[in-house]
Amino acid sequence: MHVILVPGFWLDASAWDEVTPVLQEAGHSVQAVTRTGATLDEQVAGIVAVLDEVATPEEPVVLAGHSGAGPMVLMAADRRPSLVAHLLYVDTFPGPEGGCVNDELPVVDGVVPLPSWDVWEPATVRGMTPELREAFERRAVPEPAAVPSDPFHYTDAARHRIPATVVSCEVPAAELAAMVAEHHAWTTELSAVEDLTIVGLETGHWPMFTAPGELGALLVQALAPRPTTGL
Repeated sequence: MHVILVPGFWLDASAWDEVTPVLQEAGHSVQAVTRTGATLDEQVAGIVAVLDEVATPEEPVVLAGHSGAGPMVLMAADRRPSLVAHLLYVDTFPGPEGGCVNDELPVVDGVVPLPSWDVWEPATVRGMTPELREAFERRAVPEPAAVPSDPFHYTDAARHRIPATVVSCEVPAAELAAMVAEHHAWTTELSAVEDLTIVGLETGHWPMFTAPGELGALLVQALAPRPTTGL
């Protein structure tokens, strides 16, 4: 399949460089994108434009989003549900209508820079060695001020019919699955997915850096044809 990879906050398309070969070796074509736009809607529109360029209802594609891009890929799929065959959420989830990524991230000179490492929980930075942190800092791109706080909005219930897989890193998969089953308010969108799979990867919030091979293998697994049953 054709897989579109959308990076999370402070990252560009190169964040997926070590994951892409794993998907390609499994026979998938891969297109990593860099988000553009000063608002959430503008960034979603950019993803929709990619869908319109490469996908058709006869040949839908896979959309993968990491971190802050998780809600963005669902918003894009909501606008073009017939063009998306599978949604992949990498240590992220799509928040409910009216929610936002994180309106507490500090704005500095009109942008949201990469925060200092001491603001993160231990599970978030698990596996981020000093070398990986330094590399992240060098590549980090500040986010436009509006993007973390702009509200999510959806219009088409067909989005819930798109199969989805969550690769949960910070939170154990069983715990996340339990919260979805209990219909916590922030899991509204996940709870509504008709075909949802949650798998675990015990690493920090940036698995494309800390465990790229394992992450790629899980994405390949998520997209593998399922065995059919019948008489």
